[in-house]
Amino acid sequence: MARTVTSTDSVSTGRVPAAGCLLLLLGLAQIFSGQVPEWLGIGRSVAEQSALTSHPLVPLGPAFAIWGVIYLWALVGAVWAIRHADNGALKVAWPHTAVIWALNTVWSIWVPIHGIDWVSFAIITVSLTSGLTGLMRLKRLSLSKSETGFVVAPLALVTGWISAATVVNFTSALVAGGLTPDPRQVMVSLGFLLGLIAFAGIMLRLTRSRIYAMPLVWALGWIAAANVQRQDEPLMAFTAVIGIGLLLALALTVRRRA
Repeated sequence: MARTVTSTDSVSTGRVPAAGCLLLLLGLAQIFSGQVPEWLGIGRSVAEQSALTSHPLVPLGPAFAIWGVIYLWALVGAVWAIRHADNGALKVAWPHTAVIWALNTVWSIWVPIHGIDWVSFAIITVSLTSGLTGLMRLKRLSLSKSETGFVVAPLALVTGWISAATVVNFTSALVAGGLTPDPRQVMVSLGFLLGLIAFAGIMLRLTRSRIYAMPLVWALGWIAAANVQRQDEPLMAFTAVIGIGLLLALALTVRRRA
């Protein structure tokens, strides 16, 4: 019997799944962009730039290994998108995800050359806005497991992480500019940490995405570790651990719309 070709069969119709291809290209670009300054022999690594503005809110180095998971899921999600070009959830999410991958690429080149400054903060703030807007739109849909895994997950993982990164970028920009309030003072960093926890909780409720909470829990864990091993600020560590507990408890109450 001849195989029936449907309108959703992107392979059989011979159409080019442009959204998935763009996501794949941008996903690869953000992976390699951080190496561009090194290849050109200019600037410093992101880790070195971060060390120049170190303060109690900056997580310990291993925290940034989460980018490996984000990069991997970006590529997996892009491949899935290529094969499911007509998917409704993908049509909602892909512009938001593409904006983030593109701006990650720009950020990864800007920071090694110029340092953590107000331009880098603006870049990451636009990324965060795009991610949260996308998650808000996706929560209104009834999603399958594959859509949750390949459409929502890449967007939610990176948005959760850059929710923490936006606050840290802001405080690091304050340090770099020698501005007040000075996050190197523990009570100032504590105030920003409390703000981050509150913001994360509110966004978790609004997006209704447990996946969004995972990178935030990860970030808070490494902030706690930094304040035990590097900063010796037990109050910061204790607050970060409390924040982890609150986010995990809140995540258990999250329910998506049917």
